[in-house]
Amino acid sequence: MEIETATNSFDLKKCLGCIEQTYAKKFNRNFQFINMEAIFTGLKGTAKPMSYKMIKRLTSRKYWIFEDYWLVPSFWKLWKDMKKTKGLFQALPENEQNAIEVLYSIFKNIEVASIVLRFVDSQNFGIISPPVRYALRQSAKETYAEEYLDYLNTLRSYSREYGFERVADADMALWALMENCVIPGNSSCDNFKRFQEKRVEVEEEYIKKSLIFKELEDELLSVAEEDIEKKVKNLKEERDKIRKELEGLQYKLKIYPVGLIKLKKSPLPAEEKYIHDWREQFIDSGQELFLKHLVKNPYVHKVIWSENITAKQPTRISHVEESGEVTILYVTKDNYAAKIKVLPIECPDGSHAKYFASLTSNHMSIPILGQK
Repeated sequence: MEIETATNSFDLKKCLGCIEQTYAKKFNRNFQFINMEAIFTGLKGTAKPMSYKMIKRLTSRKYWIFEDYWLVPSFWKLWKDMKKTKGLFQALPENEQNAIEVLYSIFKNIEVASIVLRFVDSQNFGIISPPVRYALRQSAKETYAEEYLDYLNTLRSYSREYGFERVADADMALWALMENCVIPGNSSCDNFKRFQEKRVEVEEEYIKKSLIFKELEDELLSVAEEDIEKKVKNLKEERDKIRKELEGLQYKLKIYPVGLIKLKKSPLPAEEKYIHDWREQFIDSGQELFLKHLVKNPYVHKVIWSENITAKQPTRISHVEESGEVTILYVTKDNYAAKIKVLPIECPDGSHAKYFASLTSNHMSIPILGQK
């Protein structure tokens, strides 16, 4: 399946250029990873074991802040266990599961095990860390080794998608992206803004295709009951085409870290979000249920209805303002419509406005057919 890459509008490699500045700002230290990689030079592809001297240098404050975050076993324990690493790095990454499990048994910490593998083989490994785990949507697994393997699989997808020669560089770029842009939530970086815009575009396309897919499924069930063979065949072909497009869009969504677009949740209870001056009446019994469901969306802050019009079906989002205001046309089968304004608590820019519209579309299962 051919996938359009996110690099059309965003370059994750640019985040790698921020790594030294980010590291210095966060830890008040210079960046020494090149020297640390040199500690393990010559281990990969050989039967040589690690030495205690290597671990001593790895944990030294001369290079980085290891001792502020992790511990290693005592000298005697490490000295005894280093023999377990003989031949461990000979066939990386093919025997990576065994290598991870052995290193975890020695250090009793999956992050330390990942640190060792990252500096032994920076081409195929990265350091597992909370910010990047959050970015990659990583869920808990049965064992720490399985969590790290899952982490590596996703990290390698990013590496391929954005053209990194080394998985370690993709890992560092994602860490810089999280620390500089996603976690603070107020980045002025143009590259990050392009990333936000692309993420919203893909989500909009995914929601649109999902609604089409649902309509096709419903129609297929209806036609199948009538046993109209030719129409069933055509509908199945169209449905399968949309399913493939949805699979492609799901893949695209996975290569965006979570938290790129953030909206505040409304502090108001659902019943206080609704504003109506009662100049107009409900156009049908379903409108009240529609509005009650709409105000349950935690990102909706106000729902304003004071005007009824005529409009053709379907019920839809007909307009999206840069300010975040979304216009919904709730339309009956007789083409009577309630014109409803929906607002977030705040909206800093157009990307956030489009994202709010997507959330509303998804929550209400209605399409976005108009946009400013």
